[in-house]
Amino acid sequence: MSQRVAIAMAALLWAGPASAQPSFDCGKASTLVERTICGNAELAKADREMAAAYQSLDGKLAGEAKAHLLKDQIAWIDNRAKACLGGPEDVVRCLRYRYTARIATLKADGEGPYPFVSVQSLLRTGQVKAVRYRIDAAYPQFDGASADFSAVNRGFAETAQEGAKNATPGKDLADRESTWTYLLSFMLHRPGPNSVTVETTFYTFTGGAHGASGMAGTLVDLRTGRRAMPADVFLPDAPWQSTLSEMARADLKQQFVERPGFDDALQPAKFDKLMTDAERYLFKKDGLVLLFNQYEVGPYAAGLYTVTIPYARLAGLIRPDGLVQLAPVADRRGGG
Repeated sequence: MSQRVAIAMAALLWAGPASAQPSFDCGKASTLVERTICGNAELAKADREMAAAYQSLDGKLAGEAKAHLLKDQIAWIDNRAKACLGGPEDVVRCLRYRYTARIATLKADGEGPYPFVSVQSLLRTGQVKAVRYRIDAAYPQFDGASADFSAVNRGFAETAQEGAKNATPGKDLADRESTWTYLLSFMLHRPGPNSVTVETTFYTFTGGAHGASGMAGTLVDLRTGRRAMPADVFLPDAPWQSTLSEMARADLKQQFVERPGFDDALQPAKFDKLMTDAERYLFKKDGLVLLFNQYEVGPYAAGLYTVTIPYARLAGLIRPDGLVQLAPVADRRGGG
């Protein structure tokens, strides 16, 4: 084992007092990231939780899967150190969303056969005339040999590269000071043992009054290596489209009472068209989350709207033994 690997693993596996320490010895903290974690109780707790999730998953794996996990974790640690820089608030914010995503991903990796998904990253900073820019994009790569994931991987890479390109200022810009930003992160979910859902979150600012942010869901079939569409989840003859549209429209109408949106967006014809976007469907472990980004059903200030539908409400519509695994009948009754 190389010195680099040994240091990374020591940082992961060191166990300090549960109430005060992260997963490494704060007495030996030497970097900005380590000192920030040691000085923030929330981040210290998140670091312990991540280390526990890593240890739990590592204990279930052997051979190539175990080696892949170690390599990916070291890459994540390296990326964390390179990306989380700047002022104190910037570092805390960077670490917070990184830990949230990493913990969810490590847990999802253990909820079925190990999916061999690694984190890839684009990190760039620079300046063109008076415009500074910062690119911090993390995206998944499916490394498994059980299927051909090339098209899926190409899609994630191209999305990150296009976002980075759009947030890199050209030389023809005016000499107005500004900071352009592109942030991209992801976490994994396991709606079933044969699938992985990639939840992607992005934020971009390229001048103007405000930036743009949003979320997207991508369901990947581990058996074929291909991106799955919502129609692949539901029974072919089931009225799932109309059922989901009705559920979502009713839920959004209730949300509009406290957080006003665009009433005309809920007109059946317009709304049914919105519901054809596959990235709106975020299939998680226990239910489907429908995503409605800025301006789609409400003003910019309202932000993201979500509608969560437990799988128990969709039991008669979902294909059995497919991409989404329903809880046993007894569990569904117990959950109300």
